[in-house]
This record gives sequence, structure tokens and C-alpha cells, in this order.
Amino acid sequence: PAPEIPAAAGGQSTNSLLGDIFGMGGSTHTGYIPPKQVWLTAAKGKGLEISGSWSRRNNQVHMEMTFTNKALQSMQGFAIQLNKNSFGLQPQSQLNIPILNANQTLDISLPMTCTGPVQKMDPLTNVQVAIKSSVDVFYFACIAPIHIYFSDDGAMEKKTFLATWKDIPAANELQYTIENVECTSDGISTKMAQNNAFTVAKRTLEGQDMIYQSIKLSNGIWALIELKLQPGNPTVQLSFKSRVTEIAQSVFQVYDAILHN
Repeated sequence: PAPEIPAAAGGQSTNSLLGDIFGMGGSTHTGYIPPKQVWLTAAKGKGLEISGSWSRRNNQVHMEMTFTNKALQSMQGFAIQLNKNSFGLQPQSQLNIPILNANQTLDISLPMTCTGPVQKMDPLTNVQVAIKSSVDVFYFACIAPIHIYFSDDGAMEKKTFLATWKDIPAANELQYTIENVECTSDGISTKMAQNNAFTVAKRTLEGQDMIYQSIKLSNGIWALIELKLQPGNPTVQLSFKSRVTEIAQSVFQVYDAILHN
């Protein structure tokens, strides 16, 4: 494999990213990373603009941020804090930005843990953030998509899956339709496995492919998924079962995003 180029400012080097795409390089395992969105506009941030997204790399959540200084003077003294949230998400370390000069842009990949204080948010995946700098303290809220909490030990045994599916009340089963999916059942299994949604079993019934998947969240909550698709038909039917149905909409959203990525 090509030698690794050290990453700049906590970001990932192009080399290791290419390595991931072509299955070379280190053992970095990265799932779906949504496109970055502007979390703090320069107008609200007194010249500081922050855009961001979330990733899960080597089974650790990372807050992926781009800091841009659109003011005329430099900024320093950066710190970050998250309010209590549904999954106890909090930074593992402080922001490492010694100084951000005028017109400078810096990419930061901040490792997170899920061991912080928990408080149920509305929407469930909402995260409230405070960023301090030498200029002021700025607040914003963003959505951390639920798949970043899918843990790597979420593959259930077939027997356990079947027993659990039967055990969860029928009232806890929710349906969702995903349109325009350009993916075979094998492709779906591969894509979802990259995001720690594991295929427990597959079968074909009356020309329909059925895929059964299990997911375990970082807080120990399990979700069971049944996907139905017909070869050549771009519509996928998703059935969801869990003892905690509040997570359903968030799970549907990430399945939709991942299968369209």
C-alpha cells in the first residue's frame, strides 16, 4: 500500500481516503457521511462560519467541521460544548485551533463519545452546540443522523432475530417506502453493512427478495428491519420493529439517505 501522508489539522489525508475507496491502506472503516451543511452563518457568527456533518470511523463518532474566518481580524481561544442530548454525545477532546486568521479555512474532525448526560431531544437526533472564541459565544442546533450511533456489535443470530421479531408487539411494527432505489438486494446488504446495519438472513418468496437486518444503537436499543424488493422494481418496502418506536423515523431517514447515496 502507498505510504500514509499525515492528515492536516485532524482531518483525513487524501491518501487514506483513496485507500478506503479502493480497499487499500489502513483499517479505517467509514460509513455514509452526509454532505456538510452550514450550521453557523458568518452573519450570526460575527464573521465565523461553521459548516459540518457527522461520520463514524473505526466505530467512533466524529463531528466533521469546517471553520472559516470571514472577518477582518484573527480569532482564537476556541472551545466547544454540547448540551445534554438523546444519545449522550459529547466531545472526547477540546477543539485544537490555536488561531484562525482572517480568510483562513480549517477542517476539523473531532472525536466524540456517547458517555455524556442524556436528555431526550425533539427531534430525537437534535444536538445543541455552543462554540466559544475570542470574539463571542455562538449557539446552533444540528441533526446528528441516527446511523452514527449504529454499533459494530449489532449482528443478531438468526434464531434470536426470529424470536425477537415475534416477541415485539405487532403495534410496534411501522412501515416505510423508499422510492427510486438503484440497488440489488446484495448491493443493499453491502451498503447497509458499511453502516453497521447487518443482514441476518435473506430469502426469495414469490419473486420478491426479503432482507432481514439488525441494528444495535450505542445506548443498547435494538431495531429489526425487513426489506422487501422485486428485481427491476426501484421501490423498497421497509418494515421496522423495536421496543422503542421513537427511533423509527430517524432510522427511515438514514435508510433513505444511504440507499440513495
